[in-house]
Amino acid sequence: MIERECTDDVACRVIAANQRPDHTTIARFRQRHEDSLARLFGEVLAICAQAGLVSVGVIAIDGTKVHANACHHANRDYEQLAREILEEAKSVDALEDEQFGEARGDELPPQLRTAQGRRGWLREAKRRLDDKRAAEAKPIPRSRPARVSESKRRLRRNCSSNARPTPPMRLTARAG
Repeated sequence: MIERECTDDVACRVIAANQRPDHTTIARFRQRHEDSLARLFGEVLAICAQAGLVSVGVIAIDGTKVHANACHHANRDYEQLAREILEEAKSVDALEDEQFGEARGDELPPQLRTAQGRRGWLREAKRRLDDKRAAEAKPIPRSRPARVSESKRRLRRNCSSNARPTPPMRLTARAG
């Protein structure tokens, strides 16, 4: 899907610098940067939850097999399924009308309804993230060997097993 969007969607083409990576390249990128992407997604989700845009919960699927009755009396036809769905939708609508009144229920929180409010809220959220990152920051090793070994460790951790990192190029001045 991402591969197709990098070809078809103008916004994705801009983000991808008008390059069209294939699905293997995208999969390798995702695998290589899985930790960073997970952390970024978690931060975005936390910001959205703080803003009241989403509610964060736990969904678990355990793969339990359940005994089911497959006889023709237990099966439903399309009309019966449609009636059940419409009855459920009617009860959900009534509950939402009672809960939200005339509002739709998906309105932005008051502090995010104006451009100025959004800018201020996002500025504050960015400050909180920066403070959190600063608190979790590790000091940079002062000695060159320690920095090099840390860099190599990070490279090994981020590179997939079938993609070996290329050594850094050394620039040398040519006399001529």
